[in-house]
Amino acid sequence: MAKIGGRNTAFAWFVGVVSLVVVAGLVWLAAPMTPVVLAWTGEVVGNALDPRPAAPVREPSSSPTATAPSTPVDDEAGVPTTCGDLYPRALWDQLKAAKGTSLDESIEYPPSSVAGLPEALGARVTLGCAWTDGAGTATVTVADVDASAVETAQNVLPATGFVCTSLEDGLRCDLPAGDTSAAESHVLRGGRWLAVVRTFPGPPFDQASAEERVWP
Repeated sequence: MAKIGGRNTAFAWFVGVVSLVVVAGLVWLAAPMTPVVLAWTGEVVGNALDPRPAAPVREPSSSPTATAPSTPVDDEAGVPTTCGDLYPRALWDQLKAAKGTSLDESIEYPPSSVAGLPEALGARVTLGCAWTDGAGTATVTVADVDASAVETAQNVLPATGFVCTSLEDGLRCDLPAGDTSAAESHVLRGGRWLAVVRTFPGPPFDQASAEERVWP
């Protein structure tokens, strides 16, 4: 075989030996990764032959909503339908237990000093309670009235000695007790009338509490 001009045999051998050394070094460096590569290759091949369904994606759970505790309802509160509904429980129990105190729930109109007042207001009594003891009386009446009742009361009651005060949605008129006459209080609001007529001394009565129940 003819020798190609210009090629140095010794140099060619040197280059070949260096190349083999480099390849051997690369193989030695890559040897630790061989198991990983084989495992990865096996997994890829296995998934391709036997695909597995994707794991279900869990929906984020909604944060729990705090439920406000229910507010206790006062069993005495609300539009009154019986005489006991007009009083705080403690006062009602006191009146029911008092010796010599009686209750009449059959009254129709309050015993006002103004003659014809219920008729003038177009009153339709829904509840009447008259307490009596050895010291006097206390009469409480609740009634529905005509839409013109506030205007009628403003025209009639001040002329008979009552002191009247306008409310945001109605009228309040008061007459103090006299030597021979009872004290009176009339409150008209929202088509409803609360009339309190009582002598002093007499059975106790909490008018502010009754108003909260007549107009809850």
